[in-house]
Amino acid sequence: MSHHNQLQTAPLFDPETGVAVIKPQGNEAGFWAGAPTVLFDEKDSTFYLYYRLRNPRGYGEDERGFEVRIASSKDGEQFTDMWRLHKKELQSSSIERSALVKIHDRLYRLYISYVDPADNRWRIDVIEAASPAEFDADRRQNVLRAGDFSGVEGVKDPYVVKTDDGYVMYFVYADGGAGEPDRDMHKTGDVHNTGLAVAPTAMATSTDGLHFEWVSTILPVSRSGWDQYQARLTTIIPFAGSYTVLWDGSVGVEQNYEEKAALAVTVDLHTFAKVTPAGPVLETAGGKAVRYVDAIVHRNEIMYYYEYSREDGAHELRLARVSL
Repeated sequence: MSHHNQLQTAPLFDPETGVAVIKPQGNEAGFWAGAPTVLFDEKDSTFYLYYRLRNPRGYGEDERGFEVRIASSKDGEQFTDMWRLHKKELQSSSIERSALVKIHDRLYRLYISYVDPADNRWRIDVIEAASPAEFDADRRQNVLRAGDFSGVEGVKDPYVVKTDDGYVMYFVYADGGAGEPDRDMHKTGDVHNTGLAVAPTAMATSTDGLHFEWVSTILPVSRSGWDQYQARLTTIIPFAGSYTVLWDGSVGVEQNYEEKAALAVTVDLHTFAKVTPAGPVLETAGGKAVRYVDAIVHRNEIMYYYEYSREDGAHELRLARVSL
């Protein structure tokens, strides 16, 4: 792109060529492994991968969002589990995506989103530990709660960036619109699967990474079109003097678990522009979901980790590499 006002975006991947790094526990719809967040730690030259497991509804305590794990790897492809958390330990009906962040060599943070047992609304807490293997959920502290903001019916799927002057957190929130919230919105503990609230991405800022101030909506849902139900930021990639952003869109509640990825750009991490308003840029060959993409630039390539919707209906966690 030679035009001076066109920002160059990072090269994307072919979802079909990715290799499965974490497989679901079954081979049919409702079995998922995904919602990754990945960190490469220079200190010990190790990749740390957080992911979520789900089984079909009806599996008792081991169904939706029942367990999250952190696994380690030396090559970014062969992972060994080193930490796990079951939703029972949070008295929650589901745990979803989290953000794993290294603060310094003796401090790591896991910003975790789960359904609050008190009101059935998604919330975000943070856990601190000296290593990714040592997170203790009993020591979590709340970061964002839906009840703190008017008209917000849930906050989830945090993505946290450490900046020169603090931290920026991006997260999906359930926007129930103006007026009295629908009583049925939180019956199931998953407002996003009711069709009663849309899901744009907002940002909050913090000086210490523990106390955040809501700033604004940065990726709204569209008034019409393929992304009128959800616009969820999933990763930010520094590239060519700006940042390439991937986000998940969906047209309605029927695509709630089958979102597809689209592009946005930002130069300052505060103002974002959707690059692909007409439709997604990433989906499977069969037209199914590619979602929750996280990416890191490592050595001379971009490593993309993503949740891939297989033909059998299960979701697996894949890695695709793109050389720079």
